Amino acid sequence: MAKRTIVAMPGDGIGKVVLDEAIRVLDAAGFEAEYVNGDIGWDFWCKEGNPLPDRTIKLLEEHKIGLFGAITSKPKDKAASELAPELRERGYTYYSPIVTMRQKFGLDICMRPCQTLIGNPLNFIRRNAAGGVDEPAVDVMIFR
Repeated sequence: MAKRTIVAMPGDGIGKVVLDEAIRVLDAAGFEAEYVNGDIGWDFWCKEGNPLPDRTIKLLEEHKIGLFGAITSKPKDKAASELAPELRERGYTYYSPIVTMRQKFGLDICMRPCQTLIGNPLNFIRRNAAGGVDEPAVDVMIFR
């Protein structure tokens, strides 16, 4: 089977860290893919007046798979004040790149599965009344 090509979109802040780690986990799990970088987020709003550049949309249309980190969003008045000076009088209005991707590609909901792995120290752990530890199984789906 040919390797998939995934559009890796780190975004801003913690997104740059978590996306690299997500790719590391996929690689360690034997998931074979090639990655191309897609631009998204606050930095691109400030520099270009577009938090989701057309070049990223074209990459997503071409490769059909995206892996997303995180973005910064701010109120529109704050967004306007952080545009590069040469862009401020061009009438740009900040919009959510996440909502735009959902609308563009017909993604009606955001599903976030959450499962615990027994023995994982990052699980939800409760101390019980007897001083012991309960490690409840969590298997949920968050819809946004």
